[in-house]
Amino acid sequence: MKALWKWTKLILKVLAAIAVIGGLFSYAMFQGGFVSWFLFYTVMSLFLLLILYALIPLGNFQVERRAGDGAMSAGNELKIEIIIERKWLFPFLYLAVEDVAEDTLTKQLPFQASKMIFYPTMKRRLSYSYIVPELKRGKYYSYGVKLSTSDLFGFVNKEKFVSMPSELLVYPKYHDIEQWEAFEKHETETTMSLQDFIEDRTSIAGAREYVPGDKLTSLDWKATARASKLMTKEFEEYMGQNFLVILNNKVTDSSFAVSDAYEKGIELVTSLVMYAYKEQLQLGFWSFGTEKKKFPVGLAAEQQKEIIAYLAQLRPARSGSFAASLKQAENDVSQGVTLVIISVELTDESLKRLKVLLGRRVRIFFALMDKGKGIDPWEFRRLKELREAGADAYVLSEGHWSKEN
Repeated sequence: MKALWKWTKLILKVLAAIAVIGGLFSYAMFQGGFVSWFLFYTVMSLFLLLILYALIPLGNFQVERRAGDGAMSAGNELKIEIIIERKWLFPFLYLAVEDVAEDTLTKQLPFQASKMIFYPTMKRRLSYSYIVPELKRGKYYSYGVKLSTSDLFGFVNKEKFVSMPSELLVYPKYHDIEQWEAFEKHETETTMSLQDFIEDRTSIAGAREYVPGDKLTSLDWKATARASKLMTKEFEEYMGQNFLVILNNKVTDSSFAVSDAYEKGIELVTSLVMYAYKEQLQLGFWSFGTEKKKFPVGLAAEQQKEIIAYLAQLRPARSGSFAASLKQAENDVSQGVTLVIISVELTDESLKRLKVLLGRRVRIFFALMDKGKGIDPWEFRRLKELREAGADAYVLSEGHWSKEN
């Protein structure tokens, strides 16, 4: 159909050109005089130039696309530069250049930012650049660069596509965890630091003199008072210091508040993975939604890249049951593991499954991502009930923990 329409337009253009030439020739023949013939020869000259323009090929262009190293972190600025070199000076009236990429990337750009029009020039090297102001996590594909031009009247259109397939993986944003104080209990305003939590999962073996570089949160103030000098706690690793992070990937609401809460949850998971990698902790990750993905509990350093790459491409599920998935996986939760569950909702069914795990003496940290006014008051009641059942349950407003929060 497209080919038929293309040939139809070409025939119509040729007929229009013949009609114009024939009309002007008839006018000159019957009218006579300098003006009529001058008009005829002028138009004929333009049509000859148009035919010459149509016969000249667009030319051989060497195109280069510079766009980072293939992997970046979300929230950063991406500068893309397009460089065009032509071996011979094609006499274009204009040259339109477009960097062709998938819609998920172009939608993050200012209007028409990936396009540029070059007007007649003698330069062999043409270039322009544009900026993606704030990258969102995901995997993006670029296909190549499209070059196009036309004659003065739009009768002859020339196009050329230079294929340059490439991909860009944008990792989720994460925050360095040193001390977490954004865990907030509803009504009581209770806060705790993650470092305290980590140290609570260890047993104190003794104390030694403080050396520069030791964490201030590990200071033993009683031993310091007795020795009149700074003393640091020494810990024995607890056998149960294994962490399993579970993400409820089901999102039933597509509103901005819920979507933002979901992204903050992804940031939180990424921060936990990076923290476990830095501290050489045992960590596993499960994602439950329409599809299930399980990374077994193991040394975080061995699977950190794989988990982060998976999180970069993860999209929220619109179907599936988190409670049902949790029920099916209950027997896979090993003894001594600490569950860190991150979700944008807390339903009655999920609460029931969590109580079953608590009955098995599984340590649970539950982070309910704050949806602002979108949080159901019933979720707060379930959160309180979960806390009373023995879990550490919190409403998390920023998706990360830092000393300033």
